[in-house]
Amino acid sequence: MSTDTERSFIASMTTNYGNLHLPRITYNRKTLVNRWYYELSAFDRHVDVSSYLCVAEGAPTDQLEFYFKCIDDYYSIYLLTDSHYDKYALSNENKSFISAFRYDDDQTTYNLLDSKGEIVTIDQLEGETHTLKIQTRGGRKLSVQGKTDVGGIVCTGKEGGSVLTFKLEVLERGIS
Repeated sequence: MSTDTERSFIASMTTNYGNLHLPRITYNRKTLVNRWYYELSAFDRHVDVSSYLCVAEGAPTDQLEFYFKCIDDYYSIYLLTDSHYDKYALSNENKSFISAFRYDDDQTTYNLLDSKGEIVTIDQLEGETHTLKIQTRGGRKLSVQGKTDVGGIVCTGKEGGSVLTFKLEVLERGIS
């Protein structure tokens, strides 16, 4: 696997449901919310969403930037932040929820989709502002699920949810 520097970039993102955030950064503590989904083996009614990618209207707009590293026509997405989550990968290693994880070879990779649902890379897009959908390598569009105290939880849509539309503001192109 080789990194395609011309197709790699840094961007800020918002969604049609609000701003993206990680509760541990936003609230500076471990964050538990009431379980909004059914799980047969769950004994606790709370879920630790500290490292989950969430979306909320009132979340800080400058908390996160995202590094889209293009590898073989897919993107790995990394967080750029002043917290201990800096350079963590966004992956769905925990159910279908998108969370921050340290880099590993099994992390989720993504495609960017234009308004026609076609896979695109940043070198095919002119300008610095783009409205796109994001899907996993397996073809599941990133969605939002649940209404919790920290907002909606970003997920793969495997268990439902509303598909997210992302507004990307490209800050830098050609990153290795």
